[in-house]
Formats: sequence, C-alpha cells, structure tokens
Amino acid sequence: MAGDKNFITYNQQMRKLRNDKKIDCSGSKDKRILIRMGYFNIVNGYKSPFTCGVDSNGDHVYLPNTSLEHLYELKQFDDSLRLFLLKYITQIEEEIRTLTGYKFDQCNNDGKIPWYDSNAYSSTSRLQNRMSAISSAYSELSSSQLDYVKFYMENHTSIPTWIMIKMVNFSTFIDILKNSKTGVTHSLCKLYDMYDSNGKPNVKLLIGSLHWLRKVRNSCAHNERIFCIHQSNDQRRKNSGRINEKYITSLRPSYSRDSDKRIFDLLVYFKYYLPDKEYKKMMSEFQKMITDLQSGIFTNAFDNIRGQMGIKNLADLETLKTFPKAPILYNSFDTFM
Repeated sequence: MAGDKNFITYNQQMRKLRNDKKIDCSGSKDKRILIRMGYFNIVNGYKSPFTCGVDSNGDHVYLPNTSLEHLYELKQFDDSLRLFLLKYITQIEEEIRTLTGYKFDQCNNDGKIPWYDSNAYSSTSRLQNRMSAISSAYSELSSSQLDYVKFYMENHTSIPTWIMIKMVNFSTFIDILKNSKTGVTHSLCKLYDMYDSNGKPNVKLLIGSLHWLRKVRNSCAHNERIFCIHQSNDQRRKNSGRINEKYITSLRPSYSRDSDKRIFDLLVYFKYYLPDKEYKKMMSEFQKMITDLQSGIFTNAFDNIRGQMGIKNLADLETLKTFPKAPILYNSFDTFM
C-alpha cells in the first residue's frame, strides 16, 4: 500500500540517518545501538529536542552535529529517570494508602461504618459519586486474583478497609479519598503541610498531586517516554493544569505563568510527601542525573530537554531543594482531624 514503510537493513538505516537526516551515525558502536534499541524507539522516540524545524518537504531539520550517540544519551537518561521516579512514586503511594485506610476507619466510628456504606463518605459529596467509588472498589475486589483478597471473599462476610485501600487501582483509590469525610482529607493535608493561601487544608493540592503521581507512574510502568510528559490545563477537567501552590509561587514568576504540569511539578509534590532529609537526597540524585546529561549533549538540545521537563533554570532545582519545609509529624497523625 502507498505510504507503507519498506524493510531496510541496519546498514541501510545508518545510511538513511547520515544522508537523509544528517545525523552522525557510523561504526560498530552506533550499529549496536540500533540493533539493541531499535530505529523507532531511539530515533522517532528521542529526536524532538535535537530538531530545529522542518524543511520544504516537511521533514525534520536536525541541529548541526547531532549524532546517534546524542539520542542514545537522552534515551539512557530517560530510562534512568523512569526507574528513579517510579521508586519514589510507589513509596509515596504505599504510604498515603496506608494513612488513608487508618484515618478512614478512625473517622467512621473506628470502622463500625464499613467502607461500602455511603454514610462512610462525606455528606457534601454527591451520592452518585460516592456510589460510583464504592462500585469501582467492589468490582476490582471481586475480580482480584490475589490470595489474601480471595481468602477474605471466601471466609468472611466483608472486606476490611485496609485490604480495599491496598488493592484497588490508584485512580479508584483517589476517588475513594476524594469522596471521604473531611476528617480524612484534612488530616492528610495537615500531615503534609498542604494549606491554601487562606490557611485552610488544600484538598485541591492533595487530590491534584496524587492524580499527577498516578499519571506519571502509569507512564513509567508502560515504558513510555517520561522526560517530556506533560498535562495541559483543560477547563473541562479539574486538577488538569499546574497548581500554583506555595513552592511554585515562591520561584521565578514564569513558573506561575506556565499552566502545564510537567516533571518539575512532580519534584514539587515530592517536597510535600517526603521528609526533608529524604527529599534533599532525592533532589541531589536528580541533579546529578541531569548535569550528567548536560555534559553529554550540546547546549541547544539540553535546553530543549530542560524546558520540556518544566525547569526554567537548573539553579531553580537547588532553590526548591533548600526551601524551608515543615517536618512531617507522623507520630501526631492520630490526633489530626
């Protein structure tokens, strides 16, 4: 059929890169990269920061002196970033699920009002939303193949809150939390020092940050490109764009003017969820990763990558890292309501 791509050998792929795209690609080292990574994965996947427009035929024009090695450097960075972010996202997810399960029962007469009762949720939440969250949770429990879930299904009259909270999908968990009583959401906001400009618990930040963690986590798990992930502000969907919380608004004004969520927003959210010592360690790891990338490619391409991650200036990473942060008072969580 017209437009179909014909099979070409690795040597032909290398010639195509040199002759058609003006990308430096020669020798056994570059051939090994193509064999191991695949033309589509490395060239089509990571070419964007190395392009500077299109020609009269609509083909991409690459920055001078671009090489396959440069694209490979970016792919290696992206692979490392994916694992790095996944490590911290899953750590935070596990913690907040555990805390939510505890506080959910505490706010419901020490668990006497079960999670599958609509009265266990906020009376200000629409009944339809409450029932939808309960239905999703029950459906996921019913189809679960996990041994401990099946054991409770077969040997008990109900599933405890902690099991439900632990095993439902991240999106379902967020819906459960969003519709929970204010004692649950406000306790988490207090624990993580999430307050709005009026000093009230910032539930919008809590839910919005978790949705962004979920989106990035899913992209990491599906091995998608992660350095350029973003979410544009959509007036039809809540929490879709950047949340201008206290750290964003304390940085240079261009951050507040940018309405898209990017990797930088994830680094901001980590500052709330990680104890200060852990956060500084995490940021130092990230700073080393990105400066290593900077040393491996030329400036224009690096600036494109940095911009796609939402970082206006590398110095802003150090500023964010050293912003004062309230301690996370885990031992006082019992008393938060």
